[in-house]
Parts: sequence; C-alpha cells; structure tokens
Amino acid sequence: MILLASAGGNTVPVIARLVQPDEDTVRDVIHRFNEIGVKVSAYDSEQPSRRN
Repeated sequence: MILLASAGGNTVPVIARLVQPDEDTVRDVIHRFNEIGVKVSAYDSEQPSRRN
C-alpha cells in the first residue's frame, strides 16, 4: 500500500496517515524500493530504522 500511495503522488505524511506507521517507516520503505525494486516486498517494516 505504501508503494502504491507513493506512485500515486501522495506525500510521506499523507501515506503515514493512511497506513498508520510513522513517517520514518514510510520513507524507509520507499527508499528501499528505490534501491532494490520489487524485492522490498519482503522488507520487514517492524525493524528499527537504520540511520547514518
């Protein structure tokens, strides 16, 4: 749902309200998808964010 909402042009805050994770999780999923493509569907959004 996050990726579909992003492809539809929704912003991170809007997506976060739609699917109820925090904004950082939404950003992480979108960035991971942009990095590795459809394999992101196996991404576990329950993991803590990895920040540099």
